[in-house]
Amino acid sequence: MMIFGVVALAVVGMGNGDVSAGGKGAPRPQSTVQYPIRFDDVPAMRVQKPQPTVSYPIRWER
Repeated sequence: MMIFGVVALAVVGMGNGDVSAGGKGAPRPQSTVQYPIRFDDVPAMRVQKPQPTVSYPIRWER
């Protein structure tokens, strides 16, 4: 089990060896999103007002 752990640490260590700490490596990705997000080509749906499910008043003060 210890040999497996040493091999795993070696693989992880070798895989991250080319990362520079100075920030002069690859540029950071830039966002391509434009806010607010609008869906202009989607047809507008008509939303009905919700209807009550009970016909008697509900007392909230107790």
